[in-house]
Amino acid sequence: MLDGQRPYARLTYCKVGRLRWLGHLDISRAFERALRRSGLPVAYSQGFNPHMKLSFAHPLPVGVEGLAELCAVDLAREVSPRDIGKKLLPQLFDDLQVASAQVLMRGRRSPFADLSVASYELFLSGESPRWPQALDEALASCLGADELLVQRQTKRKSVQVDIRPYIYDARLSSEAEGFVTLEVELGLGEGRLVKPEEVFQCLAQALPEGEVAVARTVRTGLR
Repeated sequence: MLDGQRPYARLTYCKVGRLRWLGHLDISRAFERALRRSGLPVAYSQGFNPHMKLSFAHPLPVGVEGLAELCAVDLAREVSPRDIGKKLLPQLFDDLQVASAQVLMRGRRSPFADLSVASYELFLSGESPRWPQALDEALASCLGADELLVQRQTKRKSVQVDIRPYIYDARLSSEAEGFVTLEVELGLGEGRLVKPEEVFQCLAQALPEGEVAVARTVRTGLR
């Protein structure tokens, strides 16, 4: 072990189905309980009220599913990824499962400090016969724009933000089961954050009112 570094488990997990309606605090509590029951050597803070050293990368909004979410838990000693899976998986819900685990070393920086891109899939539905064509035209218009301005509400005021520089990719996949899938790669982190609902808001402005709606939103990855 290098000086100043300590082991931690980097967990990739999914939050799908009914559990998409759970908030971040509920997900955090579910992991804490599962880790306690697992018997894994989790590290705790010092002091009068010690707590588990557990952190999450960019928590999901309520109602959004995640297929490759990231969680880090500090360890009191090194254990194998296989042992983590064997002990932790039985303690979690079916719709909240760990897909993979790595045991790495970390210093003082957050293990998620370098994440800058989030990938999403938005499942879209429409009413009129030509809505897929209209959606394709609206997307081309948005991507060809010099700027895409959206309003954001902070604690103190409403601010206008240009999200166009941080829409790194956006494309429509083929229609299936009545839905067209919008796949986007968006900026993440302070100064470059773009929310998937903001991208849809810009699309909707280029369409007749009520032409297209979002049926489901899934975050497919963070990098």
